[in-house]
Amino acid sequence: MISRRRALLALALGVTVAGCQALPEAPLEEPKAAAAELIFVAGGSGRVGRYIVARLERSGRGYRALTRSRAAAIERWGNDFANANWTEGDVRNAAQMRAAMVGATSVISVVGSRQLSGDNSAEFVDYRGVANLVDAAKAAGVRHFVLLTAIGVTDTEHPFNKATRGALEWRYKGEEYLRDSGLPYTIVRPAGLQDRPANEQALWIEQGDNWKPFLRATLARDDLAAVLIEVLNTPSAINATFEIANDPDKSPGDSRALLETLVPDSR
Repeated sequence: MISRRRALLALALGVTVAGCQALPEAPLEEPKAAAAELIFVAGGSGRVGRYIVARLERSGRGYRALTRSRAAAIERWGNDFANANWTEGDVRNAAQMRAAMVGATSVISVVGSRQLSGDNSAEFVDYRGVANLVDAAKAAGVRHFVLLTAIGVTDTEHPFNKATRGALEWRYKGEEYLRDSGLPYTIVRPAGLQDRPANEQALWIEQGDNWKPFLRATLARDDLAAVLIEVLNTPSAINATFEIANDPDKSPGDSRALLETLVPDSR
């Protein structure tokens, strides 16, 4: 009789001995495919978000756009957005953000408060709301978080910060929360935004938050939307913060080449 020890050894080695047939070798599993792209757009029904959603919809890339009210978004921006991939939720609600972000592979956050006080002010949207998004992104295993803030967030003397009772300071706290999270990130600080088509003027990119040269600069929202999407595919944008505006004195150029000059933040 074959000993139990020899039988086990035969099974382990995949050989046959008298009176003991080795089990057939199990087929190798196919490698698991990488998770399909799903870009989570927080603030998708806002003035910048609608340009992002429109671009993603045209490109066929996978996305999910967050809005507080799908019906209000369609009423505001028209039937072109009726078939967009909307999800409803409020960034001030942490549980809603965790549920909404399940399956996301990257995040573009363009949320922003328009109120100076109350529970819809910068403290609760640009800081606490962003913190909820960051926490949800970590839970979802997001690979890249792109955050829109503003030029001048590091300077309490910036005129806009004074005019908005410290709104820029709350945006900077949101930036720092993201930096401290450990998530790969890109932080984009635009000049004054305007509703103009993309590619009419060149892009102007700087790093360091020297806001004074940008004080009267503007940026087309559609140009901004294109850049916010492009950084997701730009390795040099990982863990980088930059300011951006249009340069009316130059012709449109290669935005990818500009983004490839970015350097990571020093922490």
